[in-house]
Amino acid sequence: MSLVETQERRPRVSVVVPNFNGIQHLPECLACLSSQSFDDLEVVMVDNASTDESVAWVQEHHPEVRIIQRAFNGGPVISTNDGIQASRGEYVVLLDNDTAFDRDWLGILVRALDEHPEYDYGVSMILLYGEDDLLQSAGEIYKISRLCSASRGSGRPAAAYSQMQRVVAAAGNGAIHRREIFDDVGLYDEDYYAIHEDIDFSLRCLIRGKRCLYVPDARIRHKVGLCRESSHEAQMTFLRNASMMAAKNLPMPLLALGILSIGWQEFRSTVPLRPQYYRFLPQTFRESRARTRARWEGLRMGWAKRRSVWRSRRNSRREIYRWLLRGAGPV
Repeated sequence: MSLVETQERRPRVSVVVPNFNGIQHLPECLACLSSQSFDDLEVVMVDNASTDESVAWVQEHHPEVRIIQRAFNGGPVISTNDGIQASRGEYVVLLDNDTAFDRDWLGILVRALDEHPEYDYGVSMILLYGEDDLLQSAGEIYKISRLCSASRGSGRPAAAYSQMQRVVAAAGNGAIHRREIFDDVGLYDEDYYAIHEDIDFSLRCLIRGKRCLYVPDARIRHKVGLCRESSHEAQMTFLRNASMMAAKNLPMPLLALGILSIGWQEFRSTVPLRPQYYRFLPQTFRESRARTRARWEGLRMGWAKRRSVWRSRRNSRREIYRWLLRGAGPV
C-alpha cells in the first residue's frame, strides 16, 4: 500500500513534521518515512513560511506528503499544534525534520503501544547523528534543583538504556501519542513558542494520570545542535520557559524547593569569592538581572495557568511525587 493510497481513508498513524527552511534535511527524513515497513500512515508537513525551496521540493519529490502552509513563521509549537489538529490517524507521531531512522522504526513504536494499552504515549531512543552508539535521549527526567528537564542517558552508550521502561516525560521528537490524549490533556502550550513545550505537555499528562513508555528498539538519529540557537535571546527563553513550566506544573513543596535552589545557584554565580574576579562584577550583575527577569516572567506566566492545570488532576499526589523524583522505572 502506498502513502498516496492511505490519504483516501483514515490511516492508523499520522506523522507530523514541522518545517522551516529545512531543505537540507528533508530529503533524508522523507526518504526514511517513505521506506517504512509500516505503511498505514500519512505524513503531514507544516511549513512555517519557509523562504527556501522546501515546499516546492516536497511537492515535486514527495507528492504523497500533505503540506500545510502557514502564512507566517509562528514558531515550532504553533506548527506542531496545526499538524496535530490536521492529522487523522489513530496515533500521532511528532518528528523533527533533521532526523533519520531505519525502515522498522515506526512499526516498532506502533507495536509497543498496541501491546501496552495502559500507556498513553511513548518515545523513541534518540541517538546522536553520526554517533550511532551514543545517546541524545532515552526519555526525559525532571531536575527539581534546576527547575528543568534533563535528557536521560545523554552522551552515554545506547546499550546502557536498552530496556523498555516507563519514563516521566518525552521530548517531542520521535514521540507517539494516542489521539485521545490531546482531547484530554490539550495541545502544546503556545506561550512557549519553542523550548520546554514538550516537557510541559508531559508534566500535564502526569497530573492527568497519563503514562509514557520508553521504546528502546525504536531508534532515530538526530542532527542535534545543527539548528539550535545559542543567542542571548534563546538563553533567556530557556530560563523563562523552564520557570513557567515549574510554576504551572510542580507540586507546591517541590516548586518552593526548586526556587530556593535556583536562588542559591544564582547567588553563587553572581557574588565572586576571589578578588581576581572583582573586575567582572558589572558584567556579572547585568547578566544576573537579565536571568532574574526571565525567570520571574516565567514564574508569573506559569502561576497564572496553575489553577486550571491542577484543577483537572486525576493522578494521586503520591504518584506525581514518585515519578517526578524517580524519573524512570520498570514497565
